[in-house]
Amino acid sequence: MDSTQALKAIGSCLALAMERGLGKNGLVFPVECKDAADDTCRNFCKNLEQIFAQMNETYRFAEALANGELKTEVSRSNIFAMPLKALQASLRHLTWQTNQVADGDLSQQVDFLGEFSLSFNHMIASLRDKESLEQRLKTITDVLGEGVYLVDTEGRLIFANPEAERLLGYSFQEMAGKMVFNTIHKQFADGTFFPPEGTQLVSAIHNGQVYNNDDCVFACKSGRLMPVSLACRPVITGGKLEGTVIAFHDITEQKKYQESLQTINALLEKQASTDALTGIYNRLEFSKLLTLEISRARRYQSSMTIIMFDIDKFKEINDAYGHQTGDSVLIDMARVVNANVRTTDIFARWGGEEFMVIAPGCALDQGIQLAEMLRLRVAQTTFSVPREVTASFGVAALRRDDTEISLTNRVDHALYQAKANGRNRVEAEDADA
Repeated sequence: MDSTQALKAIGSCLALAMERGLGKNGLVFPVECKDAADDTCRNFCKNLEQIFAQMNETYRFAEALANGELKTEVSRSNIFAMPLKALQASLRHLTWQTNQVADGDLSQQVDFLGEFSLSFNHMIASLRDKESLEQRLKTITDVLGEGVYLVDTEGRLIFANPEAERLLGYSFQEMAGKMVFNTIHKQFADGTFFPPEGTQLVSAIHNGQVYNNDDCVFACKSGRLMPVSLACRPVITGGKLEGTVIAFHDITEQKKYQESLQTINALLEKQASTDALTGIYNRLEFSKLLTLEISRARRYQSSMTIIMFDIDKFKEINDAYGHQTGDSVLIDMARVVNANVRTTDIFARWGGEEFMVIAPGCALDQGIQLAEMLRLRVAQTTFSVPREVTASFGVAALRRDDTEISLTNRVDHALYQAKANGRNRVEAEDADA
C-alpha cells in the first residue's frame, strides 16, 4: 500500500466521520500500518493512528464531563485533552465550593470560570444579603408578643420566631421546609380538612395578597386546634414576590367568651373522637360506632361489612424518608380514601398505618367491590414521597353470632392473607370458615 492509497482511505474515513459523527466506536483508523509501502508512510500512519486514538479518548472524556462524571480519567500523554483536564479541575473545585455554600459558608468566591464566576459571586452576595435580612428580622420578631412565620411562595416555612414555637409547640427545626398547609393550617375548627383547592390564606400566599382572618385555627403539635387571629403580608423585593410573613396570636380566651358552652363542648367532642394526625375517626370512636352499627344491622336484619387495610411496607418509608414524611403519607392516604367512601360509610384510623371502614348495608361481595375500588384509587394516587405507595385490604361480613372482637379478628386475618399473598390486593374472609 503506497502513500496515495493510505491518504485516500484516511480521507474517506474522516469524511464519513464529519458527515455522521463519531458514533459508538469513534474514529476507526482504516489502514494497517504494517502494510505501508515504505518506512516514511509506515511512520506517518503510526503517528496518525495515535492521533485517532487520542481524539477518541478526548471525545469520550468530554462526553463524560458533559454528563457530570467529574472523576473520569484520561491519559496524561493525550495532548488534545489538556484544556478539558483544566476544565475538569475547575468543575471539581466548584463542586467543593458549592458544597461549602450549602453548609453555610458564604465566603466562597469563583474567579476562574468567566461569566459563570460573575453569576456565582452575585448569588453569594444575594445569599449574604438575605442572611443579614433574616438576622434583622429575627432580632425584631424575637421581642414580639405574636407568633411570626415566614414562608416562601409555595408555603414552605423558612423562619419562625420563639413565640410561634411556644404557641404551637413545634421547633423551627421540626418545621423548616415543611408546607404550612400540611402541618399547622389544614383543618377547619370542626376538625374537617380543607377542600383540595385550599383556603384564602393559601391563595394569599401563592398570589402575594394581603389577608386577615380573626376566626382561624392552627393545629398544634399536641393535636389541639388553636383558635388564632392572623394577618399575612407579602414580601416583595425588586418587584418580585419572595414570600409571605404570617403573624398570629392565640384567641382561645376570646373565643371562650364569644362562643356558647354548647359550641365549645361540640368542638371538644370532635377532637376527642378524631385522630389528631389524619382528621378522621380515631380507634376509640370507631369501636363505639361499630357497636352501634352491629346493633342497627341486627335490628333491621340488614347486611354489614367491615374493611381493614394498611399501607404496604410503611416501615421502609419511615426508615428511608423519616417519620414526618411517613406522617404526610398517612394524611394523604386518609384524604384519598375519605374522598372515595360513601357518605354512609364510617372511616377511621385503627392504629399506626392501619385503617378501618364500616360499610352498612353491604354484603360480602359488595364489600369486596368497595375494597377493590379503594385499592385502585390508592395505587393510582401520587403521594408526597418519591416511590409507589400501595395498600393491602381485608374484608369480612357480619355474621349472626358475631361480636365486635370476632368480627375485627376475622377482618384482621383477611388482611394478613392479603399481605402474605403479595400485598396490594384484596382478600376476603373464608365464608365457610
